[in-house]
Amino acid sequence: MSVPSSAEGSLLRAAQGGTAVALAELSPPGGLLLVMPHPDDETLGCGQALAAAADAGRPIGLVLVTDGEASHPSCDRGELVAMRRTELAAALAVLSPGRRIPVHRLALPDGTSRRGDLSGEGWEALLAFANTLDPRAIWTTSPIDPHCDHAAAHAIARDIAEHFRAALWSAPVWGRFGERPLPEGELRLFEAPALAERKARALAAYRSQFTDLIADPEAFLMPEPLLAHFAAHPGIFHRG
Repeated sequence: MSVPSSAEGSLLRAAQGGTAVALAELSPPGGLLLVMPHPDDETLGCGQALAAAADAGRPIGLVLVTDGEASHPSCDRGELVAMRRTELAAALAVLSPGRRIPVHRLALPDGTSRRGDLSGEGWEALLAFANTLDPRAIWTTSPIDPHCDHAAAHAIARDIAEHFRAALWSAPVWGRFGERPLPEGELRLFEAPALAERKARALAAYRSQFTDLIADPEAFLMPEPLLAHFAAHPGIFHRG
């Protein structure tokens, strides 16, 4: 996936006319399960809404499809995974202060994951984790995101939602940028200005992704205009 340099695209233009969505619709009373491809996607796509759900007392769980171990090819993978886990814990502590969000790791391969990689015991363990929440809503990345790990996360979330008869909401991350077909569902905007500062602090926890903390010429590094966009822009969701 090529990383865009500017926060522009067909979805962002369409979202300018999107209608607001309240937390009660995004996450009805009961459990909320997030299925995300990498540590940081939960904050990039859903940070304000996740903070609102935590403040409302929703039981929340997070499923990570990958550990994000491929973001820095020259870095020791074990060290990078440990760093990204620490960053995730710090971000979640900002978004959900005083309430720990449990994390279930699927450990599928970063950069090449597919829905078919998860079956058998792995799938049953995931369902058991989700069952502890009795989820009424599932949040995940959008099928329009041009990244295989994001597509895998969406496919897994779709199957979990079907299993639990829960509402499925998708939050575009990379699908926000560039010219691409829009998702089928209506674009809805979640905006909570009082929580914007918390989202920005949570994003700042991901120093490996958003700064030159690790010297690696092949590393992923979020362009500053995109980081500023995610920090300031309302959450964008669509059903399905």
